[in-house]
Amino acid sequence: MMHKAIAALLLSAGLAVARPLTARGLINDAAGQTYDYIVVGCGVSGLVVSSRLSENEDVTVLCLEAGSLDHYEDEIMIPYYIGLQPYGFYEWGIYTVPQTQLDGVSRHIPLGKGVGGGSLINGMVWNRGNQRSFNAWNDVGNSGWGWNALLPYFEKASKCILPLQSAGAEVQPELQNPAVHGTSGPVQVSYPNYYWPQTDNWFAALHELGIPTSAEPNEGLTAGGYFLPLDIDPNNQTRSDARRSYYDPNIARNNFNVQPNSQVTRILFEQGDQLTATGVEFATGPSSPRQTAYASREVILAAGAIHSPQLLELSGVGQASVLESVGVEVLENLPGVGNNLQDHGMIHLDYHYTNPAVMDISDFASNSTFNDEAAAEYYGSKTGPWTAKPSCAVAFPSLQQVTDDVESRLAAASSAPYNLPSTYDDEPTLQVGYERQIASVLDELAHEDIPAFENLNNNAGGLDLALMRPLSRGTTHITSIDPFASPNVDPRWLVHQFDYDVMILAMQVNQRILDTSAIQELGPSYDQVPWDASVDELGQILRSGIGTEYHYSCTTAMLPLELGGVVDGELRVYGTNNLRIVDTGIYPMVPGAHLQAVAYGVAEKAADLIKAAQ
Repeated sequence: MMHKAIAALLLSAGLAVARPLTARGLINDAAGQTYDYIVVGCGVSGLVVSSRLSENEDVTVLCLEAGSLDHYEDEIMIPYYIGLQPYGFYEWGIYTVPQTQLDGVSRHIPLGKGVGGGSLINGMVWNRGNQRSFNAWNDVGNSGWGWNALLPYFEKASKCILPLQSAGAEVQPELQNPAVHGTSGPVQVSYPNYYWPQTDNWFAALHELGIPTSAEPNEGLTAGGYFLPLDIDPNNQTRSDARRSYYDPNIARNNFNVQPNSQVTRILFEQGDQLTATGVEFATGPSSPRQTAYASREVILAAGAIHSPQLLELSGVGQASVLESVGVEVLENLPGVGNNLQDHGMIHLDYHYTNPAVMDISDFASNSTFNDEAAAEYYGSKTGPWTAKPSCAVAFPSLQQVTDDVESRLAAASSAPYNLPSTYDDEPTLQVGYERQIASVLDELAHEDIPAFENLNNNAGGLDLALMRPLSRGTTHITSIDPFASPNVDPRWLVHQFDYDVMILAMQVNQRILDTSAIQELGPSYDQVPWDASVDELGQILRSGIGTEYHYSCTTAMLPLELGGVVDGELRVYGTNNLRIVDTGIYPMVPGAHLQAVAYGVAEKAADLIKAAQ
């Protein structure tokens, strides 16, 4: 149910609403102007870096965004609407190429498009992953990027405000380690003012299976069950996204310029011993004239793991064979650009609960009285089920917690065919880099504290599964010189046999969870996945159902050049002296967690690296 009077309701509730655009520091006249820094993309990474650089009054910052500024729509602000946003709502509408290794069908991959980027439409989950996974970044050649180096930046980004006590705390206690949480950062992190009662059944089921639960999901030490915090403002139970955290509070700065509806089409370079980025070309649309803005210090890409490599390739920086195939002049041959694509492949599985005494998210659609009462409670007191996203109660099990044959599984994985993309052929740096990555990931998975997959419980019988430590690698590359044409995105989920096997194991764990007495009380159904499904039947369901968890990353990897890297430990693009990348593309290996909190922390560190070079 849409509430058209949202602005008035928010005002009556004492919430902030958008001021007129003329008062918001927006510009539309960057063309022909020179700035110290030009940041491409005003999503999480771009707004963090732009706002931090503009803390110095002596520098000027321009952040160019292809999307628009939102209007505090319900679908952004209210947790109830997570997953209910319509197609194209502040996103690019990109599809993958047909996934021939699965069922031959393309998948939609939502990518945030607007001031705030993906933080406008994501699931609001706030977790970081395991310490070992970040230490692995350090170990593959990135000094200063381990857990201890990143933790201060994870904390810097957030202000964690925890309730004194919540329902169900006897099963899943409140966070126990305040030392790993920020206390004064821009992003508000807390819990919703509602606890679905059947969450108790979830944690009881995990206990029945011997899967441990932890009171602290963000210290990076354990695998198992958690009740995850969200980027939610505890004062008004609204989304605390990048726009409201890093842009709105700083609009009075004259040196912080944001220009929406301006898609960067090319990076401009001056050639020499190294390329020097002198500015960017941008346009409001395919038929609009190209305009230019200039950078006196640096150009910083924050366009995301799909669009940052697209811009590099359009500008002549990338794998020579890719550029030559579309007629782009090769200015710097960097084979890693657009390769090494990683994502947490996810499948939605529904075992809808049939116990009539259990109220859940499905009742919002089927029971108008329940939904109207929940809406009234939200607007009246900022409590009730509209404050709660479906899947705060999750599990991140390790292999050791769900199977006895870990050693043989890892041995089989190390000897299985890599099935790498064709762009890896005749590229020894990419091949050697992948071998280092696969060895690192398998070493991590040999430890009991490393999650192998995620189980997202929506408290209504939805038990979605996502692969946390993928060995499969995909690609994203341009196929034309048109900057407004979508790149060819090929995630190649499950091309490595180990990934497929882990997801089959995860589906079998789902069956075990459903068989527990705690979940049987809720009356699960088996319409999508038969209770006695064979491995072959599970495989068919998996291949037709797997898609994205929206965690695209690693396509401009921070790795040594000899391992297929695109940026160094200072985030500078190899072969350039003033072009950096700060988004999720720079991860060498995707962490086993939702990427939002990681993206904020990495961008905070990136801002300090850039400041240190001033």
